[in-house]
Amino acid sequence: MLNKMISINEIEFNALEKEIFTIGCEFAKSLMSEILMKIDEQLAKDRDRDKYRHKGKRKTTIKTLMGEVEFDRAVYKTQGENGETQHIYLLDKAINLETFGKISTNLAMKAAENACISSYRNTAKNITELTGQSISHGGVWNVVQSLGEKIKEEEDKYAILAQEGKIIGTKETKILFEEADGVYINIQGKDRPEKARKLEMKVAVAYDGWEKKSNNRYELRNKVAVAGFDNSREFQKRKEGAISSVYNTDEIDLRILNGDGAAWIKGGIIDDTVHYQLDPFHIRKEIIRKVKDKKQQLEVFRLLDEKKTDELLIYIKSISEAVEEEKEKAKLKELLTYFSENKEGLLSYKERGLKIPEPPAGVEYRTLGTMEHHICDIIAQRMKHRKASWSISGAERLGKILTLKVCHTLYEKVTNFSRIILPEKFTQEINEILSVAKAPKKDGKGYKYPVTSRTPFVDVCLTNGRKAVQNMIRERNITDISYR
Repeated sequence: MLNKMISINEIEFNALEKEIFTIGCEFAKSLMSEILMKIDEQLAKDRDRDKYRHKGKRKTTIKTLMGEVEFDRAVYKTQGENGETQHIYLLDKAINLETFGKISTNLAMKAAENACISSYRNTAKNITELTGQSISHGGVWNVVQSLGEKIKEEEDKYAILAQEGKIIGTKETKILFEEADGVYINIQGKDRPEKARKLEMKVAVAYDGWEKKSNNRYELRNKVAVAGFDNSREFQKRKEGAISSVYNTDEIDLRILNGDGAAWIKGGIIDDTVHYQLDPFHIRKEIIRKVKDKKQQLEVFRLLDEKKTDELLIYIKSISEAVEEEKEKAKLKELLTYFSENKEGLLSYKERGLKIPEPPAGVEYRTLGTMEHHICDIIAQRMKHRKASWSISGAERLGKILTLKVCHTLYEKVTNFSRIILPEKFTQEINEILSVAKAPKKDGKGYKYPVTSRTPFVDVCLTNGRKAVQNMIRERNITDISYR
């Protein structure tokens, strides 16, 4: 490709950029391969020779941002805890190579980030075009499933520890705000419910206040989110585990739970520190849907604004009995039942005379009602509105990733799952390799970057990438190339 470009009297910049990027990736892959094999050699020298018997080397490949890095690493024969024969790779353990199925953490992060906003097929296309690695949509799917499963396993662990009182988060607050809602998504194949195509995914969010970022723009502080298809009891355990992993729950005096009245949300009322309120958006939506007459609507809103809940229920009952149309009567009765079952929740937490602690500096305690926004951001945009259908496990695993993304903790979690701290001896060898890669060919020449002769990269350290450039333009001076 580059030969063709240079054979004419002009250069197409975009194509040139891609070619040079490819050359750079080839060099980077070579360097990565060398580093990994050096680490493997060091592991071979330092191993317990009585425990690990060297059985030769095997080739393997790891997918990275630069492309596929191929290298050799030693396999060892050893015995397991029960005395059974095992064959292992010490390098794989040292660098946690199996974390995402021989895909580097950086590449896995790119796949997860893209999968949160785009289909698996488009994600694969984006990664292939913007990195040195070609990946299929099936490969992206595998990364999402692997990462989502690890997140779920961690949530399960936190849920157990929270029940046993063995997990305490570091963040302290006197008041915690919680919101929950559900969203129905299409389910495919054998996972589909018998009498419906959709299944409700539960979503819960917790935070300790609002921080003002600019005029009329606030951001929730220290946000925690969970999502899943668990039953009510298991979901509450999962939510409490997630909260306990971040917050010191022993220091919380007041918890405000905002929801639409669903029984599984009310299951979050675990003790007398939790005060439930009906979501303002759902209150307004139900009034508009169920009260047809505009004057009656205004009266309902007036009684609600004036906190006259008893009078409100009496008024709705009276207009339901007076109306003649059966459909309208049924709707008004539904509204009466809905408000009666959530009577205490009709008043916001600020209107109940609760002793609300003073917020920390820079933090505000505002009106709850962010859940519709979270449902849209976390689940609906990616999983509901694209005519897609999901398996239960596939939807849940992607949902786990989406919750971390909206909490701005996805990068931290992915890196923690595969965090490797190499011993000092390894970092020293890596530094040496990197230094050699940039060293001049002859002492005293320094690091000269072209050009002092007809051919570039003369009298400097020659890498595979630079050799490729020399071969491509061997017949012409670089100064003869016309650039427009």
